Amino acid sequence: MHDPDLPEIVRLRAELDAAWKGVVSLGSSDGPHRDRVVAYLRTAVPDSAGRAARTAGQEAVVAEIRRFADVEVVTSDPAWPASEVWVDVLATAVEAANAAGEPVR
Repeated sequence: MHDPDLPEIVRLRAELDAAWKGVVSLGSSDGPHRDRVVAYLRTAVPDSAGRAARTAGQEAVVAEIRRFADVEVVTSDPAWPASEVWVDVLATAVEAANAAGEPVR
């Protein structure tokens, strides 16, 4: 079991929460703006996960990401594939956490 109050996990949780809110709200955005935000999320969240995994450990980070995988993604625009984008962002974050190696102490 990991400590959910570790600063690295708290920062990752804040990043994941902000990313989730971003994905949900992007349905009403225009195409180019939405594309820029999605590109940012696809790099920022995995970067955050990798940094957290190097300090807090892979297991703790992947557990935190999986908690967010269970959150329902509902958007006001049925044409916007928010769930698919969210799954992609989280999958990339898990890959980054797993690639980080053993925690650095």
